[in-house]
Amino acid sequence: MRQVARTFTAEELASEAGVSVDRIGWMVHLGILNPREPGPFRFGDVFRVKLVAALLEGGFTPEQVEWAVAEGHLDLDRVDDYQLVEPGPRSTRTFAEFMDSLGPRAALLPAVYAAMGLPAPDPSSRLPVDEEERLRLFLDGWRLAPSDEALIRAARLIAEGTRLTTRGWDELMYEQVTRPVRERLYRGELEQFPDEVRVAYSTLVRLQPRMVEWLVQRYNEQRSTEGIVNGFEEFFASRGLGPPPSRVGPPAVAFVDLSGFTRVTEERGDEAAVRLATTLQRAAEAAATDHHGRLVKLLGDGAMLWFPDAERGVLASLAAVRAMSDGPVPPHAGVHAGPVVERDLDLFGRTVNLASRIADAAGPGEVLVSVAVVDAVDHPKVRFEPTGRVELKGVPQPVALFRARVG
Repeated sequence: MRQVARTFTAEELASEAGVSVDRIGWMVHLGILNPREPGPFRFGDVFRVKLVAALLEGGFTPEQVEWAVAEGHLDLDRVDDYQLVEPGPRSTRTFAEFMDSLGPRAALLPAVYAAMGLPAPDPSSRLPVDEEERLRLFLDGWRLAPSDEALIRAARLIAEGTRLTTRGWDELMYEQVTRPVRERLYRGELEQFPDEVRVAYSTLVRLQPRMVEWLVQRYNEQRSTEGIVNGFEEFFASRGLGPPPSRVGPPAVAFVDLSGFTRVTEERGDEAAVRLATTLQRAAEAAATDHHGRLVKLLGDGAMLWFPDAERGVLASLAAVRAMSDGPVPPHAGVHAGPVVERDLDLFGRTVNLASRIADAAGPGEVLVSVAVVDAVDHPKVRFEPTGRVELKGVPQPVALFRARVG
């Protein structure tokens, strides 16, 4: 059955958008809001009111808004295209009453909102019912975690990934399409902003949650399959029904950096720097994927990568350096193997620090590794050449390093 669109009176619209009823009347007078039957306002009008409120809060005067509307520069007729999902009805209880119903851990909900970069609801406000349900499931799903901090970390993780997606797509669209069109409009080369740009943008806005839902499904399938297989292997081995899991050496951390990045940026400008960083990201992602590792993070002119063992770390670093060897800025890399602390997909500890210092010591086109890596790698196509003991920044004693080569 098709859901009937929710309607609002002027008072309800003002409450939903957090403005005065007089503001609603003013926007009706300007023609930004167009009351209609059977209910005078729709959910898209909430968005319109919030957009105008953002303009006024940003320093624009009511007179400037009125002029922009009269001249056709502020047309909000089609903002409904950017709406994703209309929220359901509001709860009959306040946010404070909702928290009281969930038990002691519900006191963390304001901190959960903060970790997600959202303002915590006023205790007297009423959340949409579906938002209450999400928060209830969030608390229930993490109830077995002994630490309250786990909820804050979980909220931060889901928020950072989602924020990266929404802001990243928006900024990419602006860079590639919107900004060039606006510049042409400001130069007088266009009569009006092209409708096809609005259509493309609204298409991407609506596509985002569908893409995220699809990818979450695929990633969960991968992780679940891997976890079940590993769990069964360990279970059967513990009962003597299968071979013990093969011993795996300590993980490896690799840093792949660009030699002379600062100099090239100064000589060729910021756009060249962006292109180089993009090339590095692609090479690092490809090398990590091909060798069962992962790109942990980008560091401007460098990348940190994690691998389950030293051999994969060396092979991936050699591949990444080789992939970029013909570019204007030769890369170099450093690899070290040892225990790491993994927290929220980031890496910490002495192994990470030493891998970074080893990368700093590498020259253009070089992949330098530690003794721990040499001892852990036995690959017919990889050889190591000693470079002697090297003083590394922040390391009290000189460290023996080796140059990795394919051959």
